Amino acid sequence: MARSKVSISDIAKQLNISTTTISFILNGKAKEKRISDKLVARVLKKVKEEGYIPNMVAKGLRTGKTNIIGLMVEDISNPFFASIAKKIEEKAHHNGYKIVYCSTENDSERAKEFLTMFQTLGVDGCIIAPTMGMEEDIRDLVEKGMDVVLLDRKFRNMSADVVMVNNEEGMYNTVTHLVKEGFKKIAFIALALDKPEKEDRIIGYKEAMEDNGLEAHVFPLPFRVEHSEYVKEISDILNNYQDFDAMLFGTNYLGISGLEAIGNLGLRIPEDLAVVSFDDHDLFRIYKPGISAIAQPIEEISQTAIDTLLDRLGHNDKQKVNRMVSLATTLILRGSTERVVKDKS
Repeated sequence: MARSKVSISDIAKQLNISTTTISFILNGKAKEKRISDKLVARVLKKVKEEGYIPNMVAKGLRTGKTNIIGLMVEDISNPFFASIAKKIEEKAHHNGYKIVYCSTENDSERAKEFLTMFQTLGVDGCIIAPTMGMEEDIRDLVEKGMDVVLLDRKFRNMSADVVMVNNEEGMYNTVTHLVKEGFKKIAFIALALDKPEKEDRIIGYKEAMEDNGLEAHVFPLPFRVEHSEYVKEISDILNNYQDFDAMLFGTNYLGISGLEAIGNLGLRIPEDLAVVSFDDHDLFRIYKPGISAIAQPIEEISQTAIDTLLDRLGHNDKQKVNRMVSLATTLILRGSTERVVKDKS
């Protein structure tokens, strides 16, 4: 039979003191309320013995603060988001906050359910890498007074802090580099969450191709849970368009799927096809040849996001101007983009 959950009232009765006194001690206000060290030690010892676990929702109702931060990303198992989450959690913990994680898998309905969960838990603030279709729900959350920092995507006319990289510039510079190296037939396998023509990475790619007098070839793919579906779709593209000399991938998981498709078709990198992926990955570093990547500054993204939210939570002035932080990417060149001069003899 499961043991009944111990309450503050139970502990108060056992120690013959008020629940208010215990609450002050557990909330770190013993010195402020002039509670003796001896009594504090008795309460903490009893709390440990009884295995008391505070109800964070109830605490939030009493104090207006739960010291919980909600973190919503596309996929917490993705190394890019996992690295960001780890660094955010470290800084949050150092400042007395706990993190509640969730992954949207680019499903707007799933994301909306998590937003409801955040509100039910009474989180103090949220860091969200939003998917399309949840703009109004986030707007409603902000209008209700929730402190929100958006990662990786911004919405027009929304009063929220935003931390993201300059996707358009990163892609533009990468295409420009490839063209200077002599590549002309450059394809882009992109993640299309809603309207491809509005995706910054696609815009940057198209602008660079146009500025260099080249024809753009964009293949927008919807978010897939199964990796094998990407491999098949990319294989079909390579089979139907066999004259590309370079291929860009909009995310690291698209890049990994692309490597499998390229390998299955017997194509050589970079002899038959140069490859670059947005978002670096350990696999790209150890793959032979190494895969060039457009790296996002994970440390800076994480630090800026959590610092921005903690700064918000530490001030009662909700009228403070929202921040829009745009960080630069770095093109890491490896063997996959080396220009190979083919023997014509």
